[in-house]
Amino acid sequence: MSIVRGFFSGVFNFLLFDALVLLGLIISLNLTILNPDFVTAELEKLDVYSTVIEQAKTMLPSQQFISTETVDELAQELKPWFEEQADKVIHGVYAYLKEDRQLSVVVSLDSVRTIVKEKVSETVLGSLPAELQGVSQSQIDVYMSQIYSGIDSIIPSSFVLDEGVAGSQVMTQLEQVKQIVGYIDTAYKSLIAAAVFLVLLIALAHWWQPKPITRSIGITFILVGIVCILVPLLDYLIIQLLSQVIGSSDVFSELQAKLPQLAADLTAPVRIYGVGFLVSGIALIVISVLFRSKQLSQGNVQT
Repeated sequence: MSIVRGFFSGVFNFLLFDALVLLGLIISLNLTILNPDFVTAELEKLDVYSTVIEQAKTMLPSQQFISTETVDELAQELKPWFEEQADKVIHGVYAYLKEDRQLSVVVSLDSVRTIVKEKVSETVLGSLPAELQGVSQSQIDVYMSQIYSGIDSIIPSSFVLDEGVAGSQVMTQLEQVKQIVGYIDTAYKSLIAAAVFLVLLIALAHWWQPKPITRSIGITFILVGIVCILVPLLDYLIIQLLSQVIGSSDVFSELQAKLPQLAADLTAPVRIYGVGFLVSGIALIVISVLFRSKQLSQGNVQT
C-alpha cells in the first residue's frame, strides 16, 4: 500500500511542479509585458521617449520660422506632454486587450498648438521679416493670425485612436493578441485551481498525515524555487531576441546597450516567485522534521 501511495504522490508532485513553474511564468508575464504600468515605467527608465523625439526631429521638414535651437526647446517643453499621452494610449490599448473595452483613445493636441504658436511668435516678433519692417501693429497681427491659422490646419485639435484609424490589418493583429491574452488569463486561473487540487490529492495520497505531506510538498516547492531562480539565466536569450527585433528598426538602435537592464526587469518577478517557493519549501521540510522529532519523543515517553 505504501508503494502505491508513494507512486501516486510522486505523480501528483510532478504535476504540481509543472503547474507551479508554468504559473510562475504566467505571473511574470502578467506583471511585466501584460502590465501597462510596467510598460510605461520601462519606457521612461530606458528613456525611449527621448529616442523617439530625437528621431522625429530629424524627420521634420525645413521651415522658415523655427530654428534648430527652437526645435530643441519645443522638444524639451513637449516631452512631458508626449510621455503623458503615450501613457494614455498604452493604457487604452491594454484596456482593449485585457478588459474587452472598445478601442477609442482621444489625444488632445491643444497644448502642442499653444506651445508651437508661442515659439513662432517669439521668433517672428523677435526678428521681423523684411516685409513687416515699419508696418503697423494691426498688420503684424493679421500676419501672425495667418501663421496661426496655418499651424491650426497642420496640427489638429485632437487625435482619435480607434479601429478606423488603426486599420483592418492592425486590428486583426490586435485581435490575435487579445485572444492570446485571453488564453493566458484562462491558463492563470486554471493553474491556480489545478495547484490547489493537486495539493489536496497529495494530502489524500498520504492519508492526511502531516509529516509525509509537508516533506513531499516541501521538496516540490524547493525544486520549483530552484528552477524559477535559474530561469533568469535565460536573460541572454531574451537579449538576443530583443536585439533581433530592435536591430531591424533604426529608431530604437540606440537601445541596444540598455537591453540587459530590460531583460533583468522582465525576469525579476519570476526570480522573486522562485525565492518565495524556495523559502517555503525549506520551511515545509523543517516542519516535517519537527513532526518526526515530535513523534520520536512521544514514542520514548510511551516506552
